[in-house]
Formats: sequence, structure tokens, C-alpha cells
Amino acid sequence: MIKQVLVAVDGSENSLRALDFALDLTEKYAASLTILNVSESMAVSTVPQDPGAISAESLVTFNKDLNKIHENILRKAVLHAKESKPNMPVSSKLREGNAASQIIAEARESGCDVIVVGHKGVGKVKEFLGLGGISEKVVHTAPCPVIIVR
Repeated sequence: MIKQVLVAVDGSENSLRALDFALDLTEKYAASLTILNVSESMAVSTVPQDPGAISAESLVTFNKDLNKIHENILRKAVLHAKESKPNMPVSSKLREGNAASQIIAEARESGCDVIVVGHKGVGKVKEFLGLGGISEKVVHTAPCPVIIVR
């Protein structure tokens, strides 16, 4: 029985298709849906060649801007979900760190029954769900079934 669905989104077309699939799956089983977005921290995503070339102030500003991008991606996904399925219980979560590790951690912590991810994302924020990358790691380490949506 499916009671809790986790869908990871990154703002790409493929993650929107994954969200739509997760919405239909959640509705079919009268389950709850958690929409997850993962922001890679500066430590994970960037290692400057010359540490003196980037000020601490610039890094803080960049990190804040990056978090705003991720918050916006998550907000749009939740809005889409609520517009598509207004009566469905939907929660959202923004996590920071390695995308695959955070998806797995959220799946374990929330006791989800299935994870839905897109086949490919776009770019670095964007590479979040690329097959051969994040989604492959999730498939191999997930505590539950994983559905990859094309």
C-alpha cells in the first residue's frame, strides 16, 4: 500500500513531469505527497581555485541567492500541485547538501513508500536529477521503490 510519496524537483521540464506523475499516483492511492528540492551548499558545489579570490561576503551573498532560487523552485512546484489537486495533502521540504544523499535521507525520515524523480535535470542546480547521476544513486540506495519519469 502506498501512503506516502516523495517527489524530487529541480525546476526542469522532466521534474515537472515527475511531479505530475507523483500527483496522479498520490491521488490514485489516496496518499500524502512531499515535494523535495535540494540546494547544494557552497562547500558541495564550488571549490575556488584561489581561495583569496572570493570574499566571504561574496560567498554569503551567492549562497543566499542560490537558496532563493531553490525556494522559488519549491514554491512553484507546490503551487502547481495545489492547483492540479486542490484537496490533496501536500507538504514541501527544502534540504541542503548532496542531492542524492538528501533525497535518500528524506525518504528514510518521512517513511515514504515510493520516490519519484525525473529522468534528467538541466545544468548544475539543474543536473539534480540526471540519469547516470543523482537518480541513479537514488535508485541504488533508496529504502523504497523509485520511479524515474521520462
